Amino acid sequence: MDAVAKAHAIYTPASLSFYDLAVHGLSNRIAWRCPTSNIVGLYRRHLSANHLEAAVGTGLFLDRAGTAFDRLVLLDINPHCLSVSARRLRRFDPKCRQANLLEPLSSDLAPFSSVALTYVLHCLPGSMAEKLVVLDHLKPLMAQDARLFGATILGDGVRPNGPARALFKIYNERGVFNNSEDSLAALTEGLKRRFAHVDVEQRGLVALFVAC
Repeated sequence: MDAVAKAHAIYTPASLSFYDLAVHGLSNRIAWRCPTSNIVGLYRRHLSANHLEAAVGTGLFLDRAGTAFDRLVLLDINPHCLSVSARRLRRFDPKCRQANLLEPLSSDLAPFSSVALTYVLHCLPGSMAEKLVVLDHLKPLMAQDARLFGATILGDGVRPNGPARALFKIYNERGVFNNSEDSLAALTEGLKRRFAHVDVEQRGLVALFVAC
């Protein structure tokens, strides 16, 4: 729990005020070499009108996707992320739930047609096999034909440039990232163990995935 707390403690009202510029404007393009437009495109292809956002950030991807929702639930362990995202997405009347993805989730959430897990796994402590327990907690919330999709920053088997190496060092030392052993192969294997159909694509240091 200490490692989980360290991973999300950085997301304060102050840091979230410039998060979009720092991460979606600069880091994605320069360090991770996966422009934000690639992830927005992933959302546009796979979002449904009945959606669960498992870890919300600032809500930017949902905001830019251009999808209308019959039901939108925002789930995050950090209340500041929930507050910022709920304000940004208030036109969709989202419902907020505070929860830790590494623990079983409440079964009172009705089945969703799509679930997003974006920029979460690289923050969670443990090996990729240990992190992917979050999938076991999310699957019971998915309708039979639902899709799970998302993105994560890989730390193993990649070739980071100078800015990426600097950010990896800072983030992993501070516990914001825990991705030094996260590989594309481990992610793919974990998804295939749980889903019949899996598509994983690497863009720069980022893995984009879809599973159903």
